[in-house]
Amino acid sequence: MKKALVVDDELDICRLLTLHLKSLGLNAEYVSSIGEAKAKISPTGYDVIFVDLNLPDGSGFDLLESLNTINSESRVVVISAYDVERRKALECGADGFIPKPFSKRTIELVLNNLQVIN
Repeated sequence: MKKALVVDDELDICRLLTLHLKSLGLNAEYVSSIGEAKAKISPTGYDVIFVDLNLPDGSGFDLLESLNTINSESRVVVISAYDVERRKALECGADGFIPKPFSKRTIELVLNNLQVIN
């Protein structure tokens, strides 16, 4: 089963996105900070990682930069309420971008495009 990690400090977003991912057949879990994400990512590989840009211990861009060295195999999707950040996210190495609020269909389309699900 493919694995997904959600990194967001909003518990409702984490729960909703995790629920959507599980309904699409992924084993999904969430954390709320960059520090927690790094601890999870290092020992465990994920097929896809969803990263919010505004986190309590730094910017999601900082985590995105770290992910390139920690685990280059994972696909990374930035989630943000600020659609203007799309270009910067993709330039910094994100494989996809999803604006908040999002729908299950949007999540499914991005995962299909990244070939995480069929």
